[in-house]
Amino acid sequence: MKLIAWIFRIVLFALLFVLALRNTEDASLQLFLGAVWHAPLILILLAAFGLGIVAALAAVAPALMRQRMEATRLRRALAQARVPMPADTVPPEAKPGVPYNVVGPKV
Repeated sequence: MKLIAWIFRIVLFALLFVLALRNTEDASLQLFLGAVWHAPLILILLAAFGLGIVAALAAVAPALMRQRMEATRLRRALAQARVPMPADTVPPEAKPGVPYNVVGPKV
């Protein structure tokens, strides 16, 4: 399976490389306030792709940070829950030998 993945990657790289070589003509990109950027077409496409990646990461960053903070909080809570309680802090209603799932009047 890894061999097929590497073959696919090599073919994709070769196709993109040929695309880059065939699109070396100058293109002009009309920017704001009358600015114009003259560059090879493949460079303009690469810049647009890079800006898309940056925009996607900026859109995902707040949710990712929120999830990381929640995971850290849950890890701390789990670590505190694993710490054994001292014997003198056992609640009085917890009697040894009585299962917790018994329904009925207290004995």
